[in-house]
Amino acid sequence: MKRIFFGLTLGFTLSFACIVAQANPIFVSNFSFENLPGTGLPLNGCGTGCQYDIGAIPGWNVNSGSAGQFQPGTQSGNTQWFSSLSDGITVAYANGGDITQTVVDTVQLGVVYTLMVDLGKRNDQLFTSGADLLINGVHYAAVGTTPTSGNWSTFTATYTGLATDVGQAITIELLSSGTQSDFDNVHLNDNTTATPEPASLGLLGLGLAGLLAKALRRR
Repeated sequence: MKRIFFGLTLGFTLSFACIVAQANPIFVSNFSFENLPGTGLPLNGCGTGCQYDIGAIPGWNVNSGSAGQFQPGTQSGNTQWFSSLSDGITVAYANGGDITQTVVDTVQLGVVYTLMVDLGKRNDQLFTSGADLLINGVHYAAVGTTPTSGNWSTFTATYTGLATDVGQAITIELLSSGTQSDFDNVHLNDNTTATPEPASLGLLGLGLAGLLAKALRRR
């Protein structure tokens, strides 16, 4: 009976740890840029299955330079611009300047915030893409490996909440130092304990109940 109890306790502990050990996602509006402006992407002429626009990006602020959303068209066989896509068929681009979004969450003391952004390098351009977290006037740059031509690479920025920053806004910045920078698949999370979903807790409970019933039948 002791072994049964130990097994159930260990199973519960491991299962619960798997649920709560996950990173807690912070909402990023239009993180993959698939949400298009009301007019769609009206400008084409950039190749088979390729189109783009210049202007507002839903959920984001275009602060300087020309920017917009871009569908390179690789799923239609056009690999002129990119050989692969990061997430979905649409990306954001900027020709100099920056694209930003301030999330609802604010800085908490000691909490670790992690930004992950896919940065692209067009086949016909130098790599000019960058990203960072802007907090209380300080830029925390994302670092990663420069992608090969026509492909993407994930860059990561990490920041731990400081006492002087508590309550400050958290802003994601997508940066361009030239023509053309491309961005996709923007995620931000923190290391606070994620609240287990009711469905997850329900499955855990059913599993433990099944183990207990089986143990009692063996007795």
